[in-house]
Amino acid sequence: MNRLKNVWLLLVLLVGFAACSDDQNDAQVVLSTQEVDLAVDGGTATFTVQTLGDWTIETDGQTWYTVSPMQGSGAAEVTVTAEASTEVASRSANLIVRCGSSSATLVLTQIGTSNPADPSNQEISIRAKGGDKEIVLPSNDGYSVVIPSDASWLTVKEEKTGSVVLTAAAYDSASENRTAEVTVNNTDGSRLATLTVTQSWRNVEPGELLIQEIFLTSNLIAETGKTDSRNMEQYFILTNNTDEELEIGGVAICESAITSQSSIQSNFAWDPDRRDEAAAIQSMYVIPKDQGKHTLAAHESVLIVNNAQNYKESNTSSFDLSGADFEWFNETTNTSFMDVDNPDVPNLDVWISNTITIYVLNVQMNRGYLIASLPSNLTATDFVDASDYVWSGTRSWTVTSSGGDFSIAFNYQYVPNDWVLDAVVVATQESGVDSNPFSLSLDAGFTYCATSSSDETRYGKSMIRKKNDDGTLVDSNNSTNDFEPAATASLAQ
Repeated sequence: MNRLKNVWLLLVLLVGFAACSDDQNDAQVVLSTQEVDLAVDGGTATFTVQTLGDWTIETDGQTWYTVSPMQGSGAAEVTVTAEASTEVASRSANLIVRCGSSSATLVLTQIGTSNPADPSNQEISIRAKGGDKEIVLPSNDGYSVVIPSDASWLTVKEEKTGSVVLTAAAYDSASENRTAEVTVNNTDGSRLATLTVTQSWRNVEPGELLIQEIFLTSNLIAETGKTDSRNMEQYFILTNNTDEELEIGGVAICESAITSQSSIQSNFAWDPDRRDEAAAIQSMYVIPKDQGKHTLAAHESVLIVNNAQNYKESNTSSFDLSGADFEWFNETTNTSFMDVDNPDVPNLDVWISNTITIYVLNVQMNRGYLIASLPSNLTATDFVDASDYVWSGTRSWTVTSSGGDFSIAFNYQYVPNDWVLDAVVVATQESGVDSNPFSLSLDAGFTYCATSSSDETRYGKSMIRKKNDDGTLVDSNNSTNDFEPAATASLAQ
């Protein structure tokens, strides 16, 4: 008997135990650990119970976890299974293992969806649409929240033990963020946490929504060996490259006013040259700004097409685009150049178009494309009529064949570079880029779907963004690195 007691004493020293009875008739309870950590996405973990008798497990009644088995005899392995957590703060539970009058306590801990390195000093970001934001706090016995008097756009919705929920009003701004420093104090008046809350003027930040694919070459019609130049299969695929839902209403797709290459002109120069601050555009089509109507789930994509129709009905080598998410459509009175409209697919809002009839993406492959987040309080009329968004100056160039120098005055409509979420310069492989339509900070390279403008293999080819090992899209602001050029269109695969 003494030898057995010595063995148990050694085991206790090695793995520890929480409690035991003074009654020698009750067996001690020894656990392999006193704390079990569970992942935020749930799953299982195990621990071992050691006793010399029958034992039972008591829970604290919380329902986010289960324990099996709940009773046993002698040595046994116990499995804890947790649901995925939707709470931003960590949560914990206590299990008590009893054997007679002896007991041992084990603590379950599951981290929350937000686990800041320093909960006492945090920078919090909120999108323009506003809404609730739950913020993890340090351990406390109670607290009070102090919001500055000039930050009436912030209110406290709920105070929890491990977190506080703030609510931000929707924000209409030209392009300026707003910030408030919120103080959280302990009950004794000492500071528990400082929360610097910044609300953006936009709902999508640069790099969050990316151009994943551009298809502009169309497909050859088998019977004619040509494309339908008026009713071309063209599309963009835009992808949410984040882990959260994005509000994409108010995102604009634009084509550059500046060409990336020319076979008859060279030595382009602009006076003034504002590319480091502005992107000159000749078309702008906008996803309607209906708040909450146009959202994009994490890592999901949206298909935006020229015409939302089933091209396969007349051309078996083409695509069915009738299920697109949006299409661009121009109304015209010219009966010889009528655009095609699918009433079942929402149209983009036309803010600027370089044509009064049918708009097609540049098939000469010498333009750039960008997507931009527009201020929520900006209207098409205000944008087009305002001189704030016009870049005026003189453009000069050399005619390659004669060597003669020429210049002309210009007035470009533009979007500020600060609005740009992503930009892609398109050229041909052989010609490359004579003049980058955008700042190098937006796109330092280019991509292509043809070796030259006469490349007969370009039809059906696309420009598709590469992916990282984790499945996210590559984004280095250099399309030469980021895109797979002259790839088979994804909708044909």
